[in-house]
Amino acid sequence: MKVTAVLLAAGKGSRIGEKKQFIKLKGEPVFQYSLNTVNKIDLITDIVLVLPEEDLERVKVFSFKPVKKVVGGKERQNSVYNALKEIDNTDIVVIHDTARPFATEKMFIDGINNVKKGWDGSVTALKARDTIKKVKDRKVVQTLKREELYIIQTPQTFDFRKLKDAHEKALKEGLTGTDDSFLMEKSGYRITVNEGSVLNFKITTKEDLVLANCLAKGRAPF
Repeated sequence: MKVTAVLLAAGKGSRIGEKKQFIKLKGEPVFQYSLNTVNKIDLITDIVLVLPEEDLERVKVFSFKPVKKVVGGKERQNSVYNALKEIDNTDIVVIHDTARPFATEKMFIDGINNVKKGWDGSVTALKARDTIKKVKDRKVVQTLKREELYIIQTPQTFDFRKLKDAHEKALKEGLTGTDDSFLMEKSGYRITVNEGSVLNFKITTKEDLVLANCLAKGRAPF
Protein backbone atom coordinates (compact mmCIF):
# COMPACT_ATOMS: atom_id res chain seq x y z
CA MET A 1 0.00 0.00 0.00
CA LYS A 2 1.25 3.46 -0.87
CA VAL A 3 1.45 5.97 1.98
CA THR A 4 1.81 9.75 1.60
CA ALA A 5 2.58 12.19 4.41
CA VAL A 6 1.10 15.68 4.37
CA LEU A 7 3.17 18.03 6.53
CA LEU A 8 1.39 21.27 7.39
CA ALA A 9 3.66 24.31 7.64
CA ALA A 10 1.43 27.09 6.32
CA GLY A 11 0.63 28.94 9.56
CA LYS A 12 0.90 32.71 9.79
CA GLY A 13 2.21 32.74 13.38
CA SER A 14 -0.31 35.30 14.60
CA ARG A 15 -0.26 34.07 18.21
CA ILE A 16 3.49 33.81 18.61
CA GLY A 17 4.38 36.87 16.54
CA GLU A 18 6.30 35.05 13.78
CA LYS A 19 5.95 31.96 11.61
CA LYS A 20 6.83 29.27 14.13
CA GLN A 21 7.44 26.62 11.46
CA PHE A 22 10.56 28.52 10.38
CA ILE A 23 11.95 29.26 13.85
CA LYS A 24 15.19 27.36 14.35
CA LEU A 25 15.63 24.76 17.08
CA LYS A 26 19.27 23.77 17.48
CA GLY A 27 20.05 25.08 14.00
CA GLU A 28 17.14 23.55 12.10
CA PRO A 29 13.73 25.09 11.30
CA VAL A 30 10.82 23.56 13.20
CA PHE A 31 9.21 22.08 10.06
CA GLN A 32 12.40 20.18 9.22
CA TYR A 33 12.10 18.08 12.40
CA SER A 34 8.90 16.46 11.08
CA LEU A 35 10.47 16.05 7.66
CA ASN A 36 13.46 14.29 9.23
CA THR A 37 11.16 11.90 11.12
CA VAL A 38 9.11 11.01 8.04
CA ASN A 39 12.29 10.36 6.06
CA LYS A 40 13.17 7.57 8.51
CA ILE A 41 9.88 5.71 7.97
CA ASP A 42 10.07 3.16 5.16
CA LEU A 43 6.27 2.83 4.99
CA ILE A 44 5.98 6.44 3.77
CA THR A 45 7.03 6.94 0.15
CA ASP A 46 5.96 10.50 -0.69
CA ILE A 47 5.71 13.83 1.12
CA VAL A 48 3.56 16.90 0.52
CA LEU A 49 4.77 20.01 2.34
CA VAL A 50 2.17 22.77 2.69
CA LEU A 51 3.63 26.28 2.94
CA PRO A 52 2.50 29.92 2.85
CA GLU A 53 2.35 31.15 -0.73
CA GLU A 54 4.98 33.81 -0.13
CA ASP A 55 7.44 31.20 1.17
CA LEU A 56 6.86 28.47 -1.41
CA GLU A 57 9.94 29.18 -3.52
CA ARG A 58 12.09 30.58 -0.72
CA VAL A 59 11.98 27.57 1.59
CA LYS A 60 14.62 24.92 1.01
CA VAL A 61 13.89 21.36 2.11
CA PHE A 62 16.27 18.50 2.83
CA SER A 63 14.74 15.12 2.15
CA PHE A 64 15.72 11.68 0.86
CA LYS A 65 12.15 11.21 -0.37
CA PRO A 66 10.29 13.21 -3.03
CA VAL A 67 8.66 16.36 -1.64
CA LYS A 68 5.92 18.29 -3.41
CA LYS A 69 5.44 21.84 -2.12
CA VAL A 70 1.84 23.09 -2.05
CA VAL A 71 0.35 26.48 -1.21
CA GLY A 72 -1.66 26.57 2.01
CA GLY A 73 -5.18 27.94 2.39
CA LYS A 74 -6.85 30.50 4.59
CA GLU A 75 -7.50 27.96 7.36
CA ARG A 76 -5.93 24.62 8.30
CA GLN A 77 -8.82 22.71 6.71
CA ASN A 78 -8.24 24.51 3.41
CA SER A 79 -4.54 23.71 3.57
CA VAL A 80 -5.20 20.00 4.01
CA TYR A 81 -7.66 19.95 1.12
CA ASN A 82 -5.18 21.79 -1.10
CA ALA A 83 -2.69 19.01 -0.36
CA LEU A 84 -5.21 16.22 -0.99
CA LYS A 85 -6.00 17.66 -4.43
CA GLU A 86 -2.30 17.48 -5.34
CA ILE A 87 -1.95 13.79 -4.48
CA ASP A 88 -2.28 11.68 -7.61
CA ASN A 89 -2.21 8.12 -6.36
CA THR A 90 -2.01 6.84 -2.78
CA ASP A 91 -3.87 4.51 -0.42
CA ILE A 92 -3.17 6.01 2.98
CA VAL A 93 -2.48 9.63 3.93
CA VAL A 94 -0.91 10.86 7.15
CA ILE A 95 -1.64 14.46 8.19
CA HIS A 96 0.79 16.10 10.60
CA ASP A 97 1.19 19.61 12.02
CA THR A 98 4.88 20.49 11.80
CA ALA A 99 4.37 22.73 14.83
CA ARG A 100 4.62 19.39 16.71
CA PRO A 101 8.33 18.73 16.05
CA PHE A 102 8.70 15.88 18.55
CA ALA A 103 6.21 13.39 17.11
CA THR A 104 7.89 9.99 17.00
CA GLU A 105 8.28 7.45 14.23
CA LYS A 106 6.13 5.09 16.29
CA MET A 107 3.18 7.50 16.22
CA PHE A 108 3.26 7.54 12.42
CA ILE A 109 3.75 3.79 12.12
CA ASP A 110 1.01 2.90 14.64
CA GLY A 111 -1.49 5.07 12.79
CA ILE A 112 -0.59 3.56 9.43
CA ASN A 113 -0.90 0.03 10.81
CA ASN A 114 -4.34 0.78 12.30
CA VAL A 115 -5.63 1.90 8.89
CA LYS A 116 -4.06 -1.17 7.28
CA LYS A 117 -6.05 -3.26 9.77
CA GLY A 118 -9.31 -1.82 8.44
CA TRP A 119 -9.98 1.37 10.41
CA ASP A 120 -10.98 4.39 8.32
CA GLY A 121 -8.67 6.55 10.40
CA SER A 122 -6.38 6.60 13.42
CA VAL A 123 -5.55 9.68 15.51
CA THR A 124 -2.65 10.12 17.86
CA ALA A 125 -4.15 10.69 21.29
CA LEU A 126 -3.10 11.22 24.89
CA LYS A 127 -5.40 9.95 27.62
CA ALA A 128 -6.53 12.79 29.89
CA ARG A 129 -4.75 12.72 33.24
CA ASP A 130 -6.43 15.73 34.83
CA THR A 131 -10.02 16.29 35.88
CA ILE A 132 -11.78 18.26 33.14
CA LYS A 133 -14.81 20.46 33.75
CA LYS A 134 -17.24 22.12 31.38
CA VAL A 135 -17.58 25.83 32.14
CA LYS A 136 -20.20 28.24 30.82
CA ASP A 137 -20.18 31.96 31.65
CA ARG A 138 -17.43 31.26 34.19
CA LYS A 139 -19.65 28.77 36.02
CA VAL A 140 -18.75 25.07 36.28
CA VAL A 141 -21.71 23.18 34.81
CA GLN A 142 -20.35 19.66 34.49
CA THR A 143 -17.45 17.41 35.48
CA LEU A 144 -16.63 15.16 32.55
CA LYS A 145 -15.62 11.51 32.87
CA ARG A 146 -11.85 11.60 32.69
CA GLU A 147 -11.55 7.94 31.71
CA GLU A 148 -13.48 8.66 28.49
CA LEU A 149 -11.48 11.73 27.44
CA TYR A 150 -8.45 11.95 25.18
CA ILE A 151 -6.34 14.91 24.10
CA ILE A 152 -6.01 14.66 20.34
CA GLN A 153 -2.72 15.31 18.57
CA THR A 154 -1.21 14.64 15.16
CA PRO A 155 -0.14 12.66 13.17
CA GLN A 156 -3.60 11.55 12.07
CA THR A 157 -3.81 8.76 9.50
CA PHE A 158 -6.66 7.99 7.10
CA ASP A 159 -7.81 6.04 4.11
CA PHE A 160 -6.99 8.60 1.42
CA ARG A 161 -10.15 8.24 -0.64
CA LYS A 162 -12.39 8.49 2.42
CA LEU A 163 -10.60 11.55 3.80
CA LYS A 164 -10.88 13.36 0.48
CA ASP A 165 -14.57 12.43 0.36
CA ALA A 166 -15.08 13.83 3.90
CA HIS A 167 -13.36 17.08 2.94
CA GLU A 168 -15.47 17.48 -0.18
CA LYS A 169 -18.68 16.86 1.78
CA ALA A 170 -17.60 19.42 4.38
CA LEU A 171 -16.89 21.93 1.61
CA LYS A 172 -20.37 21.48 0.13
CA GLU A 173 -22.06 21.72 3.54
CA GLY A 174 -19.97 24.62 4.87
CA LEU A 175 -18.72 22.46 7.73
CA THR A 176 -15.52 23.48 9.54
CA GLY A 177 -13.50 21.33 11.93
CA THR A 178 -10.32 21.88 13.93
CA ASP A 179 -8.93 18.55 12.78
CA ASP A 180 -9.47 16.04 10.00
CA SER A 181 -10.92 13.31 12.20
CA PHE A 182 -13.87 15.61 12.98
CA LEU A 183 -14.78 15.69 9.29
CA MET A 184 -14.39 11.92 9.06
CA GLU A 185 -16.62 11.41 12.11
CA LYS A 186 -19.30 13.64 10.57
CA SER A 187 -19.23 11.44 7.46
CA GLY A 188 -19.78 8.33 9.58
CA TYR A 189 -16.32 6.81 9.25
CA ARG A 190 -14.74 4.65 11.98
CA ILE A 191 -11.82 6.27 13.79
CA THR A 192 -9.56 4.72 16.39
CA VAL A 193 -6.65 6.06 18.45
CA ASN A 194 -2.93 5.39 18.69
CA GLU A 195 -0.76 6.42 21.60
CA GLY A 196 0.50 10.01 21.88
CA SER A 197 2.84 11.74 24.32
CA VAL A 198 3.04 14.86 26.45
CA LEU A 199 6.23 15.65 24.52
CA ASN A 200 4.24 15.77 21.28
CA PHE A 201 2.93 19.24 22.11
CA LYS A 202 2.09 21.91 19.57
CA ILE A 203 4.20 25.06 19.62
CA THR A 204 1.57 27.76 20.05
CA THR A 205 2.95 30.24 22.59
CA LYS A 206 6.35 31.65 23.48
CA GLU A 207 6.36 29.37 26.54
CA ASP A 208 5.99 26.37 24.21
CA LEU A 209 8.97 27.64 22.25
CA VAL A 210 11.08 27.72 25.43
CA LEU A 211 10.17 24.07 26.12
CA ALA A 212 10.87 23.08 22.51
CA ASN A 213 14.31 24.67 22.63
CA CYS A 214 15.14 22.81 25.83
CA LEU A 215 14.02 19.48 24.38
CA ALA A 216 15.97 20.06 21.17
CA LYS A 217 19.09 20.86 23.17
CA GLY A 218 18.53 17.91 25.51
CA ARG A 219 18.24 19.81 28.77
CA ALA A 220 15.51 20.27 31.39
CA PRO A 221 13.29 23.37 30.94
CA PHE A 222 13.65 24.33 34.61
